[in-house]
Amino acid sequence: MNNNECNHGGVVALSFLIGAIAGATTALLFSPLSGKDTRGKIGDFSNDLKDKIGELPEHLKTQASPLVDRGKEMIEKGEHFVDDQKKILAAAYEAGKEAMKQEKEALAATMKSKK
Repeated sequence: MNNNECNHGGVVALSFLIGAIAGATTALLFSPLSGKDTRGKIGDFSNDLKDKIGELPEHLKTQASPLVDRGKEMIEKGEHFVDDQKKILAAAYEAGKEAMKQEKEALAATMKSKK
């Protein structure tokens, strides 16, 4: 999972907030409503925005949960891979050590027989 995919949820949330603010500003500038009506709309908008922002952490948590699970799964696979490689390396080391011992004994026997 690359970094761009991990940041997608944050970008979407930030884009939403910027769009909401830009839309509200545009609506205020071009509104034919009276001051009282405009203030009422601003209050409604701010309440809606507050509700949506309140939902944002849960939404982000829901979006991040599969990524966290995938990360844990990858870490677990990595740990198993490292353990397997350690076992293979240890077996190869022991085999090499045994082969060296046998060659050393064979060389010693050859040297002894030539004397």
